Amino acid sequence: MKAWRIYGANDIRLDELPSQPVGADCVKIKVLKTAITHSDNLIYEGKRTAKLPVIPGRHCVAMVSEVGENVKNVARGNKVALSPYRGCGSCLECNQGRSENCENKLEYGLSEDGFLSDFAVVNSGDVYKLPDRIDDGEAMFLEHIATAVSIIGKLGLEKGEHIAIIGASITGIILAQVAMYYQAVPILIDVRRDRLDIASSLGIYYTVDTTMSDAFKKVFSLTGGRMAETCAYMTPGIIPLTRAFEFCCKRGRMTIGVADSEEELCADLRAVVNRRLVVYGESSMGKNMRTAINMLANKSVGVLPLISREISFSQLGSALEEMAKLPEKYLKVVVDMNK
Repeated sequence: MKAWRIYGANDIRLDELPSQPVGADCVKIKVLKTAITHSDNLIYEGKRTAKLPVIPGRHCVAMVSEVGENVKNVARGNKVALSPYRGCGSCLECNQGRSENCENKLEYGLSEDGFLSDFAVVNSGDVYKLPDRIDDGEAMFLEHIATAVSIIGKLGLEKGEHIAIIGASITGIILAQVAMYYQAVPILIDVRRDRLDIASSLGIYYTVDTTMSDAFKKVFSLTGGRMAETCAYMTPGIIPLTRAFEFCCKRGRMTIGVADSEEELCADLRAVVNRRLVVYGESSMGKNMRTAINMLANKSVGVLPLISREISFSQLGSALEEMAKLPEKYLKVVVDMNK
């Protein structure tokens, strides 16, 4: 089995590893496509703690090549997507059937080996069959869609309500589309015109470039002076978290979902108290993987413009090196294992 493994900061190697046995509840997969995530970049640069050496890559489309004797949900030859997380199986939440709330959540490519390898063996509960009408590249965004659906649910976003989304990250752009699917009104805010242009090409009408206009005045105008009923804080550095609370109207709801970062996130909470806001922490995709698959299959969300580059398996080392030098250049880099 060939696999890329990160050993430390700026140290990634292509290794030949022994084949893994397939347990009774496990599935062996042949990886077709995977992707380099922001988390992979941070691990490679030594900016995020991981269990080293680790095979990076938490997004995956694969073909099932072997199944354990207890596996019923998939069969040999099925095309599948993989959950980027798995429950520990031993905490209270897992024992009560709520593995999505696992207290010791394991993440592929971080605490567990990921999918930048030609084959992998995974628990059958982390495997989801894919319909043929979903492109392999589109499936690289299932986690983002599922997380966006989880955020919408946590906020209780209703038809006609505004949601101010701070950060045109991949999840931020997808969240805006999911909000429109639920007939809400997204306002996407960022400093990067190129990412806002991608969002506009995907049908997101209200975008705010903070380098060109005052974001607070713009949101004030778009909401008729009320400010947004909901807000999602996705990317630090665009608007300080303390000021981000001001996008919400009184008694508004807000999620803070900054993932893949080990930096402290600090804020003065007086605005939360004075505005009587309800604030949630949200970075989980919950149980929404199947919902995400359905949304992709029905073309409710567009994702292909978010792919910045497609590379071969052999190009991974040089691609990570380039991405470390030019972090703002890329959104999603897809790895085609057949190239």
